[in-house]
Amino acid sequence: MNIMKSNKVCAACKYQRRKCPKDCPLAPYFPTDKPKRFDNVHNLFGVSNIVKLLKNIKDNDVRADAMDSIIFESDIRAEFPVHGCVGVIHQYLGLIRESTEELNRTQSLLAICKMNNHSQQQNLHSSLPSTAPQETNIPSFALDDLDNEELNDLDGGVDAGWDLEPDDFFKDIEEYKERMCMNN
Repeated sequence: MNIMKSNKVCAACKYQRRKCPKDCPLAPYFPTDKPKRFDNVHNLFGVSNIVKLLKNIKDNDVRADAMDSIIFESDIRAEFPVHGCVGVIHQYLGLIRESTEELNRTQSLLAICKMNNHSQQQNLHSSLPSTAPQETNIPSFALDDLDNEELNDLDGGVDAGWDLEPDDFFKDIEEYKERMCMNN
């Protein structure tokens, strides 16, 4: 039985059509299943520049951070070719500025509301009646003496001008729809 080893080639070596060595510096960052990531980095920086950069960085954590940054920048440049990362940064700065302005407006509005509330409370405490009762101006007539028609005349009436029953209302809507269809 013939057993074949699957030797995964990184996207960088696959692009360069060479065998991927076990110590390939690009293999951890460009797996075979993500060729677009390598293509973006290659188009923006070039393979030789990336390899030189990785050779100059000794610390693995810093190397990983540098590659994450390079990959991110190249992906953004591929998505926004004119302004790239700078455009995205300016977009976020604009959003931060707008949010800060909105926060400032809200805080000033809140301060005004607090001041109004405080002054209303002071006015309320200063206008509280003393222990002696004060006379109130209640109208001499009672609303109970008025019938429903008179009450409706006083406040404009809830049903003022609405003499339609629900069925009539829906009939009017149907007539309106028919007229609209005829006009079109």
